[in-house]
Amino acid sequence: MVEEPRRWDPAGREEAYQDLDHPADVFLEVWGGDLPSLFENALFALYDHLAELETFDVEREEEIRLHAKDYSEALRALLAEALYRFETECFVAIRAEIAVDDAAVDQVGVTARLKGEVVDKTRHRLLTEVKAVTYHQLAVERAPEGGWKATLLFDV
Repeated sequence: MVEEPRRWDPAGREEAYQDLDHPADVFLEVWGGDLPSLFENALFALYDHLAELETFDVEREEEIRLHAKDYSEALRALLAEALYRFETECFVAIRAEIAVDDAAVDQVGVTARLKGEVVDKTRHRLLTEVKAVTYHQLAVERAPEGGWKATLLFDV
């Protein structure tokens, strides 16, 4: 069943992502006006499936820096690292600032500043257990209508 598009900031920006039909896992299409907003919206999609974000505040900041061979691998690596930090530190971001550096040939650098807090089970509700960010059906491309889009599959 395809659901309504979700937004990182319900009061503001463009639609962030939409769940697509998949028989077993979480399959998503994510949009952004540019690469940084695409990566931010993909992070939102991940965290939005992990927890009810409305109950989280900004109490801590995490930074992720990585390099990859292309946009798809950079996005997967960013999401995998965010998931790792959720699994090991219980950190959930409710805001993100992303910088994408693609000036080097065959290399994409990403710096993500994540703002959020550690899960407190007395105040926060966890949702889906995401086991991995997969390579299956992973794609990042320019959207025909402008901007960027990505497809992602989370193993649940």
